[in-house]
Amino acid sequence: MIAASLVLALLLQDAVEPPPPRRTRSVQSSVRIVIEENPKGDYDHDYYEQDWPVRHKTGTPALGSEIWYRTVCRPQEDDREPLVFTVPDQPPRVTLSGVLSSPQFNVSVPKGTIVPGRQRSDPIITKAGLFSGGSSDSTTTTESDSPFLYGTDLDYVLAPDVTGWSPTSWLPGETSFHLYGRALFGTLEVFDTKAALQLYSIGPRLGIPVARWGVVELDCTISAGPAFLHTDIGDAVGFDGGIGLRVSTFFTRSFSLIAEIEANLYASENVTAFGPVLNLGFNLSW
Repeated sequence: MIAASLVLALLLQDAVEPPPPRRTRSVQSSVRIVIEENPKGDYDHDYYEQDWPVRHKTGTPALGSEIWYRTVCRPQEDDREPLVFTVPDQPPRVTLSGVLSSPQFNVSVPKGTIVPGRQRSDPIITKAGLFSGGSSDSTTTTESDSPFLYGTDLDYVLAPDVTGWSPTSWLPGETSFHLYGRALFGTLEVFDTKAALQLYSIGPRLGIPVARWGVVELDCTISAGPAFLHTDIGDAVGFDGGIGLRVSTFFTRSFSLIAEIEANLYASENVTAFGPVLNLGFNLSW
């Protein structure tokens, strides 16, 4: 009877509410240090000033710190003005560069539709469902060409560091998330037919840091998204993806040299293209 009463009392007792979840706050600290040297002897009048402040950063976007320091050597005058420096602005978010490529295109069509020596005026390349893969079998015939393509690449940094997000916190620090758009132009010749070619692609791009040497940055880039192929012998919607290495050399925070080599793949219902893509040029950014 006593045990039953204790159980009943425990059931009627108000449940203890758990404490509210603690709110995560982002904490970042930034310190600026000026190192002023005073040489003696033969170097008494050897004055200099470091053009670029150096940055050291630790932690994560949610909890981290950074130190900027700059070294100078000035005349040791009593009335010299205090030295104050500002840190550089963030790197530009938008870049525009030129692109060169020479992929191998493979175009597959049903057998019996190609008459040797006769140019095609009807579509050979057919529109396909998005992200469908190219294929060929015994009922199709395939021809290849490796045209020279040229164009432009537009890149926008949507998030300079995605490691502060829970799903991507496992990535290396300063991994950036981009949106890109690319347009390539050239001429394709298959089945004795020469046709103008335009290849447009757009999608997300991930920049994973590999190494940093002062103003030189090396990143691994991974991109994937839809693409549209337009030619004089038909159009196709397909998948465009690539992986490569990108080197950026900053002369100033808004002017840099971009060099990237990428292995790129395009695939639609009856067209595939694979080959290198060279992205090279001065960074035109704002």
